Amino acid sequence: MDYLDKNLLLLNDTGFVFDDAGFDEMIHSYGVAYFCASLAYRRGLDAELAFVIGLLHDIGRIVGDDYTKAHGATGAVISEKFLNDSGLFDKNEIELVISALQHHSKKKKIHQPYDEILKDADLLERLFFDNDVNKLNTIKRARVEKELVMLGLKLIGD
Repeated sequence: MDYLDKNLLLLNDTGFVFDDAGFDEMIHSYGVAYFCASLAYRRGLDAELAFVIGLLHDIGRIVGDDYTKAHGATGAVISEKFLNDSGLFDKNEIELVISALQHHSKKKKIHQPYDEILKDADLLERLFFDNDVNKLNTIKRARVEKELVMLGLKLIGD
């Protein structure tokens, strides 16, 4: 965490804000990271690795200034170098991170377990931040409702 915290804060000096100035990317990334760790723990996967995935999932926006649906692929390229340079992750862990980053915007298709954790955590964090259930399309809503049930929670405001 010390390495990630220190280095992530140095990656960008633009303020980590969406173009509409309504959302802090780093706060969102930490929120997603905590949801990822919780979901991974619940699913019997490595919570620490899932936390790292969540933390890096929007690095394509933060560092690459890519606000398109391709920001996951942009982030994967940035993260692969970052993770290799750190010396803290083995090849398999890096591949799992890269896959999750590349697929996290593709909510309709099912991918690997860490990919799915990231997709679910991203939606949960946005729901808690935005607090607007009506913004969820049918596929996203089904994902969120499933995860909330697993966590013993339910959607309100319907």
